[in-house]
Amino acid sequence: METRPPKRARASCSPWPALPPDIAGEVLLRLRSYADRICFGAVCRPWRRCAAQHPLLPRLPCLVFAHGTFRGFPGDDRPFRLPAAAGYYGSSGEWLIFRRDDGTYTLANPFSNATAVAPLPSLSSVRARREPVGAVDGEGDVPEYDVQGLVLRELPVGGEPEPRTVSLRKLVVCSPDLVAAVIGEGRLGTFALCRPGAASWSVSSHDQWRRLKDMAVHQGELYAVDHNEDLLVVTVGEDSDGAPRVTGVGRVIEGAPPDLAMHRRVTLHYLVDSGDALLMMRREVCLARPPGRGRDLDERLTVFKADFRSSRWATVSTLGDGVALFVGPWCSRAVRVPDDERREEWAGRVFFLEDGASQERQLLQWSQRYSLSAYDVTSRRTHSVLPAVRTRDGDELPATWLFPPDHVRA
Repeated sequence: METRPPKRARASCSPWPALPPDIAGEVLLRLRSYADRICFGAVCRPWRRCAAQHPLLPRLPCLVFAHGTFRGFPGDDRPFRLPAAAGYYGSSGEWLIFRRDDGTYTLANPFSNATAVAPLPSLSSVRARREPVGAVDGEGDVPEYDVQGLVLRELPVGGEPEPRTVSLRKLVVCSPDLVAAVIGEGRLGTFALCRPGAASWSVSSHDQWRRLKDMAVHQGELYAVDHNEDLLVVTVGEDSDGAPRVTGVGRVIEGAPPDLAMHRRVTLHYLVDSGDALLMMRREVCLARPPGRGRDLDERLTVFKADFRSSRWATVSTLGDGVALFVGPWCSRAVRVPDDERREEWAGRVFFLEDGASQERQLLQWSQRYSLSAYDVTSRRTHSVLPAVRTRDGDELPATWLFPPDHVRA
Protein backbone atom coordinates (compact mmCIF):
# COMPACT_ATOMS: atom_id res chain seq x y z
CA MET A 1 0.00 0.00 0.00
CA GLU A 2 1.31 3.39 -0.97
CA THR A 3 2.20 5.55 2.00
CA ARG A 4 1.50 9.26 2.05
CA PRO A 5 4.48 11.58 2.49
CA PRO A 6 4.73 13.54 5.73
CA LYS A 7 2.76 16.76 5.93
CA ARG A 8 5.90 18.91 5.73
CA ALA A 9 7.04 16.99 2.66
CA ARG A 10 3.63 17.44 1.02
CA ALA A 11 3.77 21.17 1.73
CA SER A 12 7.22 21.44 0.19
CA CYS A 13 5.92 19.72 -2.97
CA SER A 14 2.91 22.02 -3.28
CA PRO A 15 3.07 24.48 -6.18
CA TRP A 16 1.18 27.19 -4.27
CA PRO A 17 4.21 28.70 -2.47
CA ALA A 18 5.82 29.22 -5.88
CA LEU A 19 2.93 31.39 -7.05
CA PRO A 20 4.43 34.69 -8.30
CA PRO A 21 3.94 37.50 -5.76
CA ASP A 22 2.05 39.70 -8.23
CA ILE A 23 -0.49 36.94 -8.92
CA ALA A 24 -0.81 36.12 -5.20
CA GLY A 25 -1.42 39.82 -4.60
CA GLU A 26 -4.21 39.83 -7.18
CA VAL A 27 -5.82 36.88 -5.37
CA LEU A 28 -5.61 38.75 -2.07
CA LEU A 29 -7.20 41.86 -3.58
CA ARG A 30 -10.25 39.82 -4.57
CA LEU A 31 -10.92 38.39 -1.11
CA ARG A 32 -13.87 40.20 0.47
CA SER A 33 -14.08 38.23 3.70
CA TYR A 34 -11.91 39.26 6.64
CA ALA A 35 -11.52 35.59 7.57
CA ASP A 36 -10.29 34.69 4.07
CA ARG A 37 -7.73 37.51 4.18
CA ILE A 38 -6.35 36.27 7.48
CA CYS A 39 -6.29 32.64 6.30
CA PHE A 40 -4.44 33.74 3.15
CA GLY A 41 -1.42 34.72 5.21
CA ALA A 42 -1.52 31.41 7.09
CA VAL A 43 -1.15 29.21 3.99
CA CYS A 44 2.64 29.43 3.73
CA ARG A 45 5.55 31.77 4.32
CA PRO A 46 5.61 33.26 0.78
CA TRP A 47 1.91 34.09 1.07
CA ARG A 48 2.47 35.53 4.52
CA ARG A 49 5.13 37.83 3.05
CA CYS A 50 2.74 38.73 0.25
CA ALA A 51 0.02 39.61 2.76
CA ALA A 52 2.50 41.82 4.61
CA GLN A 53 3.34 43.62 1.36
CA HIS A 54 -0.35 44.08 0.50
CA PRO A 55 -2.00 44.91 3.85
CA LEU A 56 -5.74 44.69 3.35
CA LEU A 57 -7.58 45.51 6.52
CA PRO A 58 -11.39 45.75 6.48
CA ARG A 59 -12.77 48.45 4.25
CA LEU A 60 -15.47 49.16 6.83
CA PRO A 61 -15.27 48.88 10.61
CA CYS A 62 -15.88 45.54 12.21
CA LEU A 63 -17.50 44.43 15.44
CA VAL A 64 -15.34 42.79 18.09
CA PHE A 65 -17.01 40.73 20.78
CA ALA A 66 -15.60 40.17 24.24
CA HIS A 67 -14.42 36.62 23.52
CA GLY A 68 -12.42 37.72 20.45
CA THR A 69 -14.93 37.02 17.68
CA PHE A 70 -15.04 39.51 14.79
CA ARG A 71 -17.93 40.29 12.48
CA GLY A 72 -17.34 42.49 9.48
CA PHE A 73 -19.30 44.41 6.89
CA PRO A 74 -20.94 43.51 4.57
CA GLY A 75 -23.14 41.58 6.93
CA ASP A 76 -22.85 38.28 5.08
CA ASP A 77 -19.17 37.95 5.97
CA ARG A 78 -18.67 34.95 8.20
CA PRO A 79 -17.33 35.62 11.70
CA PHE A 80 -13.82 34.69 12.73
CA ARG A 81 -11.95 34.67 16.01
CA LEU A 82 -8.60 36.12 17.06
CA PRO A 83 -7.42 34.97 20.49
CA ALA A 84 -5.36 38.17 20.82
CA ALA A 85 -8.59 40.19 20.97
CA ALA A 86 -10.25 38.23 23.77
CA GLY A 87 -10.76 39.97 27.09
CA TYR A 88 -10.40 43.54 25.84
CA TYR A 89 -11.61 46.42 28.04
CA GLY A 90 -12.73 48.85 25.33
CA SER A 91 -11.60 50.38 22.05
CA SER A 92 -10.28 53.61 20.59
CA GLY A 93 -10.19 53.87 16.81
CA GLU A 94 -8.04 51.07 15.42
CA TRP A 95 -6.90 49.97 18.88
CA LEU A 96 -8.33 47.63 21.47
CA ILE A 97 -7.81 48.64 25.09
CA PHE A 98 -6.57 45.98 27.49
CA ARG A 99 -6.34 46.31 31.27
CA ARG A 100 -3.33 44.49 32.69
CA ASP A 101 -3.06 42.76 36.04
CA ASP A 102 -1.26 45.73 37.58
CA GLY A 103 -4.08 48.09 36.55
CA THR A 104 -2.21 49.75 33.68
CA TYR A 105 -3.66 49.89 30.17
CA THR A 106 -2.27 49.02 26.76
CA LEU A 107 -3.62 49.76 23.28
CA ALA A 108 -2.99 47.02 20.73
CA ASN A 109 -3.98 46.19 17.17
CA PRO A 110 -5.24 42.56 17.15
CA PHE A 111 -4.44 42.14 13.46
CA SER A 112 -0.77 43.06 13.72
CA ASN A 113 -0.15 42.86 17.50
CA ALA A 114 1.35 46.34 17.24
CA THR A 115 0.86 48.74 20.14
CA ALA A 116 -0.31 52.31 19.70
CA VAL A 117 1.59 54.00 22.50
CA ALA A 118 3.53 53.15 25.64
CA PRO A 119 1.44 51.69 28.49
CA LEU A 120 -0.98 54.04 30.23
CA PRO A 121 -0.99 54.37 34.02
CA SER A 122 -3.40 52.72 36.41
CA LEU A 123 -6.33 54.77 37.70
CA SER A 124 -4.90 54.26 41.16
CA SER A 125 -2.15 56.67 40.08
CA VAL A 126 -3.85 60.04 39.72
CA ARG A 127 -2.11 63.39 40.20
CA ALA A 128 -4.47 66.14 41.31
CA ARG A 129 -3.58 69.51 39.82
CA ARG A 130 -4.19 72.42 42.18
CA GLU A 131 -4.02 75.17 39.56
CA PRO A 132 -7.28 77.08 38.89
CA VAL A 133 -9.36 75.95 35.92
CA GLY A 134 -11.58 78.22 33.90
CA ALA A 135 -14.77 76.15 33.80
CA VAL A 136 -18.47 76.59 33.17
CA ASP A 137 -20.96 75.82 35.89
CA GLY A 138 -21.83 72.14 35.89
CA GLU A 139 -23.79 69.63 37.86
CA GLY A 140 -21.86 67.67 40.45
CA ASP A 141 -19.60 68.52 43.34
CA VAL A 142 -15.91 69.25 43.25
CA PRO A 143 -14.47 66.16 44.97
CA GLU A 144 -11.67 66.18 47.49
CA TYR A 145 -8.36 64.45 46.82
CA ASP A 146 -5.85 62.89 49.16
CA VAL A 147 -2.12 63.53 49.04
CA GLN A 148 -1.64 60.84 46.39
CA GLY A 149 -4.33 62.43 44.22
CA LEU A 150 -6.95 59.73 44.77
CA VAL A 151 -10.56 60.93 44.78
CA LEU A 152 -12.10 60.68 48.24
CA ARG A 153 -15.63 59.46 48.88
CA GLU A 154 -17.57 61.55 51.40
CA LEU A 155 -18.80 59.57 54.43
CA PRO A 156 -21.19 60.48 57.26
CA VAL A 157 -19.89 62.63 60.10
CA GLY A 158 -17.40 60.69 62.16
CA GLY A 159 -16.37 58.37 59.32
CA GLU A 160 -12.99 58.34 57.67
CA PRO A 161 -12.97 59.24 53.95
CA GLU A 162 -11.73 56.51 51.64
CA PRO A 163 -10.65 56.52 47.98
CA ARG A 164 -13.40 56.19 45.42
CA THR A 165 -13.33 53.27 43.02
CA VAL A 166 -13.15 55.11 39.70
CA SER A 167 -13.37 53.40 36.33
CA LEU A 168 -12.30 54.23 32.80
CA ARG A 169 -15.33 55.37 30.77
CA LYS A 170 -13.82 56.73 27.58
CA LEU A 171 -10.35 56.98 26.06
CA VAL A 172 -9.21 59.07 23.11
CA VAL A 173 -5.73 59.11 21.59
CA CYS A 174 -5.43 62.82 20.77
CA SER A 175 -1.87 62.54 19.46
CA PRO A 176 1.13 60.21 19.85
CA ASP A 177 2.08 62.06 23.06
CA LEU A 178 -1.35 62.88 24.55
CA VAL A 179 -4.18 60.63 25.72
CA ALA A 180 -7.46 61.95 27.14
CA ALA A 181 -9.93 59.95 29.17
CA VAL A 182 -13.16 60.26 31.10
CA ILE A 183 -12.93 58.59 34.49
CA GLY A 184 -15.66 58.44 37.09
CA GLU A 185 -17.87 56.67 39.55
CA GLY A 186 -21.60 56.18 39.18
CA ARG A 187 -23.00 58.70 36.69
CA LEU A 188 -20.43 61.43 37.37
CA GLY A 189 -17.03 61.74 35.78
CA THR A 190 -14.17 64.08 35.05
CA PHE A 191 -11.42 64.59 32.48
CA ALA A 192 -8.03 62.89 32.89
CA LEU A 193 -4.92 63.41 30.77
CA CYS A 194 -1.59 61.64 30.50
CA ARG A 195 1.49 61.17 28.36
CA PRO A 196 1.98 57.57 27.21
CA GLY A 197 4.44 55.90 29.51
CA ALA A 198 3.84 58.41 32.33
CA ALA A 199 3.48 57.25 35.92
CA SER A 200 0.12 58.94 36.60
CA TRP A 201 -2.97 60.57 35.17
CA SER A 202 -3.53 64.30 35.56
CA VAL A 203 -6.89 65.60 36.82
CA SER A 204 -7.95 69.00 38.08
CA SER A 205 -8.79 69.27 41.77
CA HIS A 206 -10.92 72.36 41.03
CA ASP A 207 -13.05 71.10 38.16
CA GLN A 208 -16.56 69.85 38.88
CA TRP A 209 -17.58 66.32 38.13
CA ARG A 210 -20.27 66.11 35.46
CA ARG A 211 -22.52 63.58 33.79
CA LEU A 212 -20.29 63.33 30.74
CA LYS A 213 -21.83 61.25 27.97
CA ASP A 214 -19.15 61.18 25.28
CA MET A 215 -15.91 62.77 24.13
CA ALA A 216 -14.25 63.22 20.73
CA VAL A 217 -11.48 65.12 18.95
CA HIS A 218 -12.64 67.41 16.15
CA GLN A 219 -10.23 69.51 14.08
CA GLY A 220 -7.59 69.33 16.79
CA GLU A 221 -9.89 70.33 19.66
CA LEU A 222 -11.15 68.06 22.45
CA TYR A 223 -14.93 68.17 22.92
CA ALA A 224 -17.37 66.48 25.29
CA VAL A 225 -21.14 66.41 25.65
CA ASP A 226 -22.98 66.13 28.95
CA HIS A 227 -26.46 64.92 29.90
CA ASN A 228 -27.92 68.39 29.25
CA GLU A 229 -26.53 68.24 25.70
CA ASP A 230 -24.10 71.04 26.49
CA LEU A 231 -21.12 70.86 24.15
CA LEU A 232 -17.95 71.50 26.11
CA VAL A 233 -14.49 72.27 24.77
CA VAL A 234 -11.54 71.18 26.90
CA THR A 235 -8.40 73.32 26.80
CA VAL A 236 -5.17 71.45 27.46
CA GLY A 237 -1.97 73.06 28.72
CA GLU A 238 1.32 71.95 30.21
CA ASP A 239 2.98 72.22 33.59
CA SER A 240 6.57 73.28 34.02
CA ASP A 241 7.55 69.61 33.92
CA GLY A 242 5.79 69.10 30.59
CA ALA A 243 2.89 67.08 32.03
CA PRO A 244 -0.51 67.85 30.47
CA ARG A 245 -3.30 69.41 32.50
CA VAL A 246 -6.80 70.78 31.92
CA THR A 247 -6.62 74.57 31.90
CA GLY A 248 -10.19 75.30 30.90
CA VAL A 249 -13.61 73.82 30.18
CA GLY A 250 -15.84 76.08 28.10
CA ARG A 251 -19.44 75.72 26.98
CA VAL A 252 -19.66 76.01 23.19
CA ILE A 253 -23.34 75.06 22.89
CA GLU A 254 -25.95 75.24 25.61
CA GLY A 255 -28.19 72.25 25.10
CA ALA A 256 -31.93 71.92 25.31
CA PRO A 257 -32.76 68.30 26.17
CA PRO A 258 -36.17 66.95 25.15
CA ASP A 259 -38.95 67.55 27.64
CA LEU A 260 -39.78 63.99 28.66
CA ALA A 261 -40.38 62.49 32.08
CA MET A 262 -37.00 61.39 33.37
CA HIS A 263 -38.37 58.22 34.93
CA ARG A 264 -39.76 57.04 31.59
CA ARG A 265 -36.71 57.33 29.36
CA VAL A 266 -33.03 56.59 29.01
CA THR A 267 -31.09 59.01 26.82
CA LEU A 268 -27.69 58.25 25.33
CA HIS A 269 -25.47 60.64 23.40
CA TYR A 270 -22.63 59.97 20.96
CA LEU A 271 -20.18 62.49 19.49
CA VAL A 272 -18.93 61.75 15.98
CA ASP A 273 -16.18 63.57 14.10
CA SER A 274 -17.12 63.61 10.42
CA GLY A 275 -14.18 65.69 9.27
CA ASP A 276 -15.83 68.97 8.38
CA ALA A 277 -18.53 68.73 11.07
CA LEU A 278 -19.00 67.53 14.62
CA LEU A 279 -22.12 65.40 14.91
CA MET A 280 -24.12 64.26 17.92
CA MET A 281 -26.54 61.37 17.93
CA ARG A 282 -29.26 61.36 20.56
CA ARG A 283 -30.85 58.00 21.29
CA GLU A 284 -33.88 57.92 23.54
CA VAL A 285 -35.14 54.62 24.87
CA CYS A 286 -38.63 55.30 26.19
CA LEU A 287 -41.32 53.21 27.78
CA ALA A 288 -44.09 53.11 25.19
CA ARG A 289 -46.71 52.50 27.85
CA PRO A 290 -47.06 53.60 31.46
CA PRO A 291 -45.49 51.23 34.00
CA GLY A 292 -47.70 48.25 34.74
CA ARG A 293 -49.42 48.30 31.34
CA GLY A 294 -46.83 46.50 29.26
CA ARG A 295 -43.14 46.22 28.64
CA ASP A 296 -42.86 47.54 25.11
CA LEU A 297 -40.07 49.99 24.39
CA ASP A 298 -40.07 52.91 22.00
CA GLU A 299 -36.86 54.33 20.51
CA ARG A 300 -36.27 57.76 19.05
CA LEU A 301 -33.05 58.67 17.30
CA THR A 302 -31.95 62.11 16.10
CA VAL A 303 -28.70 63.28 14.52
CA PHE A 304 -27.49 66.85 15.07
CA LYS A 305 -24.62 68.96 13.76
CA ALA A 306 -22.79 71.46 15.92
CA ASP A 307 -23.44 74.93 14.51
CA PHE A 308 -20.54 76.81 16.05
CA ARG A 309 -21.53 80.18 14.57
CA SER A 310 -24.98 80.24 16.15
CA SER A 311 -23.98 78.10 19.17
CA ARG A 312 -26.75 75.55 18.71
CA TRP A 313 -27.42 71.99 17.62
CA ALA A 314 -28.90 71.78 14.10
CA THR A 315 -30.95 68.73 13.12
CA VAL A 316 -29.42 66.65 10.31
CA SER A 317 -31.70 65.10 7.66
CA THR A 318 -28.95 63.55 5.53
CA LEU A 319 -25.42 62.34 6.22
CA GLY A 320 -23.95 63.26 2.86
CA ASP A 321 -23.00 61.26 -0.20
CA GLY A 322 -22.09 57.70 0.73
CA VAL A 323 -21.52 58.40 4.45
CA ALA A 324 -22.53 56.10 7.31
CA LEU A 325 -22.12 56.55 11.05
CA PHE A 326 -20.90 53.76 13.31
CA VAL A 327 -21.52 54.65 16.94
CA GLY A 328 -20.97 52.94 20.26
CA PRO A 329 -20.09 53.75 23.87
CA TRP A 330 -16.34 53.42 23.30
CA CYS A 331 -15.75 54.65 19.78
CA SER A 332 -17.79 56.32 17.03
CA ARG A 333 -16.86 57.52 13.56
CA ALA A 334 -18.26 58.69 10.26
CA VAL A 335 -17.11 56.50 7.35
CA ARG A 336 -17.47 56.89 3.61
CA VAL A 337 -18.85 53.60 2.32
CA PRO A 338 -16.84 52.09 -0.58
CA ASP A 339 -18.39 52.59 -3.98
CA ASP A 340 -19.60 49.06 -4.70
CA GLU A 341 -22.84 47.18 -5.10
CA ARG A 342 -23.74 47.55 -1.41
CA ARG A 343 -23.17 51.28 -1.04
CA GLU A 344 -26.86 52.17 -1.19
CA GLU A 345 -27.62 49.54 1.45
CA TRP A 346 -25.16 50.95 4.02
CA ALA A 347 -24.80 54.67 3.23
CA GLY A 348 -27.06 57.19 4.93
CA ARG A 349 -27.52 55.02 8.00
CA VAL A 350 -26.40 55.06 11.61
CA PHE A 351 -25.24 51.68 12.91
CA PHE A 352 -25.42 51.71 16.68
CA LEU A 353 -24.68 49.22 19.41
CA GLU A 354 -27.34 48.49 21.98
CA ASP A 355 -24.69 48.50 24.73
CA GLY A 356 -25.08 51.41 27.08
CA ALA A 357 -28.80 51.79 27.65
CA SER A 358 -28.87 49.03 30.22
CA GLN A 359 -25.99 50.71 32.02
CA GLU A 360 -28.14 53.81 32.51
CA ARG A 361 -31.21 51.86 33.57
CA GLN A 362 -32.29 48.25 33.24
CA LEU A 363 -34.98 48.77 30.61
CA LEU A 364 -33.79 46.60 27.76
CA GLN A 365 -34.18 43.46 29.81
CA TRP A 366 -37.91 43.79 29.18
CA SER A 367 -37.71 43.28 25.46
CA GLN A 368 -35.70 41.36 22.89
CA ARG A 369 -32.25 42.90 22.58
CA TYR A 370 -30.12 43.29 19.51
CA SER A 371 -26.41 43.98 19.72
CA LEU A 372 -26.48 45.97 16.47
CA SER A 373 -29.24 48.05 14.86
CA ALA A 374 -29.41 50.53 12.00
CA TYR A 375 -31.23 53.84 11.74
CA ASP A 376 -32.04 55.41 8.37
CA VAL A 377 -31.61 59.16 8.80
CA THR A 378 -33.86 60.01 5.82
CA SER A 379 -36.79 57.67 6.50
CA ARG A 380 -36.27 57.76 10.31
CA ARG A 381 -36.78 54.02 10.53
CA THR A 382 -34.82 51.58 12.67
CA HIS A 383 -34.25 47.89 12.08
CA SER A 384 -32.13 45.20 13.69
CA VAL A 385 -28.99 44.04 11.89
CA LEU A 386 -27.39 41.50 14.19
CA PRO A 387 -29.01 39.70 17.14
CA ALA A 388 -27.17 39.59 20.42
CA VAL A 389 -24.30 37.10 20.54
CA ARG A 390 -24.42 34.87 23.59
CA THR A 391 -22.10 32.52 25.41
CA ARG A 392 -22.93 28.87 25.98
CA ASP A 393 -24.32 29.91 29.37
CA GLY A 394 -26.73 32.34 27.71
CA ASP A 395 -24.94 35.54 28.75
CA GLU A 396 -24.82 38.34 26.21
CA LEU A 397 -21.38 39.36 24.97
CA PRO A 398 -20.60 43.08 24.77
CA ALA A 399 -19.20 44.40 21.51
CA THR A 400 -17.25 47.40 20.29
CA TRP A 401 -16.25 48.91 16.96
CA LEU A 402 -12.74 48.54 15.56
CA PHE A 403 -11.80 51.00 12.83
CA PRO A 404 -8.90 49.94 10.59
CA PRO A 405 -6.29 52.64 9.94
CA ASP A 406 -6.94 52.58 6.19
CA HIS A 407 -10.70 53.02 6.45
CA VAL A 408 -12.13 55.83 4.34
CA ARG A 409 -13.13 58.69 6.63
CA ALA A 410 -16.05 60.89 5.67
